[in-house]
Amino acid sequence: MRAAAILMTAVLVSACSGDGALDAPAINSVIITGKQTITVGEAVQLTATARDVNGLAVPNAKVTYVSSSAAVVSVNSTGRIIGVGPGSASITASSGGFSSPPYPITVTAGAVAVVVTMQANTFTPSQLTIRAGQSVLFDFPADQHNVIFSGGAGKPADIQTTSNRAVTVQFPTAGTFPFVCNLHPGMNGTAIVNP
Repeated sequence: MRAAAILMTAVLVSACSGDGALDAPAINSVIITGKQTITVGEAVQLTATARDVNGLAVPNAKVTYVSSSAAVVSVNSTGRIIGVGPGSASITASSGGFSSPPYPITVTAGAVAVVVTMQANTFTPSQLTIRAGQSVLFDFPADQHNVIFSGGAGKPADIQTTSNRAVTVQFPTAGTFPFVCNLHPGMNGTAIVNP
């Protein structure tokens, strides 16, 4: 009886030893799903799933995204893409040292003429030329920015400080409309609107 009690205690002690943390499953592949044909200015959320050797999803895996051409499609840290210009590009997602196959994205012309992104406190493109009546989409990242227009009569309404969203602005009147982010000195651009 005493030997059984000692054996049981040894089993319990060994079962309770350790830090209690479970080893994370090893990532073996990454796949992307989501819409593959979008228009300029359209925002779509892609989903990347890291999988283990058994093909099971690895929960809470950190994933990074990269676009093969930021002039065609931009992607943020959460996998949200926006069509920037007509053409074809691909998105690659990586996690745990593994990358997805390139995920093809086709961007077609749409109601938005130009998409302006804001990275490293720079408007890209910083100069845009459109026709009166066309729209421009300003894609705001996680960092806060605003867009303050000048240029007199016909200038569009300013975009107040915001982040993590896309704002479409229509330019109904021909003219030259400089714009700045007054939160970040030197961050400026110009919209040239032809008749």
